[in-house]
Amino acid sequence: METGQITQADVEAAIILSKLAQKNSEINKMTLFSANVIGNEQILIMKNSDVRSIRSNSNLSSAINKAFGRNVWIVESDSNDRRFLESLFHPIHLESVNLVWLPDGSKLTRVVIGKSDIESIKESRLETIKKISMTVRHIDLIVETDS
Repeated sequence: METGQITQADVEAAIILSKLAQKNSEINKMTLFSANVIGNEQILIMKNSDVRSIRSNSNLSSAINKAFGRNVWIVESDSNDRRFLESLFHPIHLESVNLVWLPDGSKLTRVVIGKSDIESIKESRLETIKKISMTVRHIDLIVETDS
């Protein structure tokens, strides 16, 4: 931690997952690359196959959420920006993801989702997704609906 290669969040997440692995051998085979805490949200950055395993096993997913005692977001470690955003919005389908360059040289990422999806997602969840994308990948998001 002194050199900055790992954070306190990384250590705490590894300890929690290690304790959970004693009860569930499937977790013992997983790889945690990094972890972040944003408010009451825990972000785990894991290997792609591990993310799929967790999402396909509701018991495993709920055990992880329960162990952390907060909302857990699990994203892929080596994904491109679009896949990262799809992972955050899961199970909502992203219609498009576009990069918008502003006159001052900064950039925004514009995400378009369907009207039915935007009605089903809470504003607080959208704000959390924006915070996570900015913290983890430095992606400044704007979310819009398709016309």
